[in-house]
Amino acid sequence: MQRTRIETAVGTMSALVWDEAGPDALNLHFAHATGMNAQLYARLLAPLAGQFRIIASDARGHGHSPLPADPALLTSWDDFADDLDHLLTALDRGASGGRPWLMAGHSMGAAVSLLAAARRPSQIAGLVLADPAMLPFDVAAQVRAGAVIPNPMADQAVRRRGMFSSRADARAAYAGRGVFARWTDEDLDAYLDGGMIDTADGAALACTPAFESATFRAVSPHVESALAAVAAPLALLAGEHGSTVRDAELAVFAAHPHCRMAHRLPGTSHFLPLEEPDAVRAAIIAVGG
Repeated sequence: MQRTRIETAVGTMSALVWDEAGPDALNLHFAHATGMNAQLYARLLAPLAGQFRIIASDARGHGHSPLPADPALLTSWDDFADDLDHLLTALDRGASGGRPWLMAGHSMGAAVSLLAAARRPSQIAGLVLADPAMLPFDVAAQVRAGAVIPNPMADQAVRRRGMFSSRADARAAYAGRGVFARWTDEDLDAYLDGGMIDTADGAALACTPAFESATFRAVSPHVESALAAVAAPLALLAGEHGSTVRDAELAVFAAHPHCRMAHRLPGTSHFLPLEEPDAVRAAIIAVGG
């Protein structure tokens, strides 16, 4: 695994790359969740490096991304889909050779992967979505019609602590608490290593509370139409507890003509890629193999 910077039409992007599978391997891009970063998913992705050429990028405002990240300018996850589309276009001109992409992601990253895939259907080999963050489709229709709905995740994110005296201070604040309660030490360390910036005053979250809040507020109401545009094999794995996928939407994905699997993983939460990485890897292999 190595970190690289990729020049795109919208600016420089940062990504982790596993390229030991060779030039003829299928391209796999993995997109992370809101507030997270590519490095968090290294434990999930590394065992796939012998089969796929893997790119895991940091989204605008997250991780090591150098792209401008003004919360006031972020209006929709379509902005992230634009960035991802530009990234894949840049990679297609280089070592990726224009071959189709297997696109995978978690939470926001799963939804953004779907939005980006809908823009380039002929260039997509498949989609693997791990608990994609989405509005219920009936609520999404209201939002498209102009409704403003409550967003408790955005309200909570803006109150997060963004600065710590050190990374050790941040680790002590997170370990065993909240969404981190079921995380391994390895995953927590990866999150901190990939998602904090050392400053003269201590260690700051790369994804600021203001930008994380804006990201939650920018959730896309267009997942259903993007799904309808997909003509490649797809898989959806949802958490059993605290999932962002309702049963009604899970059934819509399951009924898609190209769906290979759509089910809940017993005992998992929204962070199922960390809790059941073997199952997520199996889905990636099933769709891309």
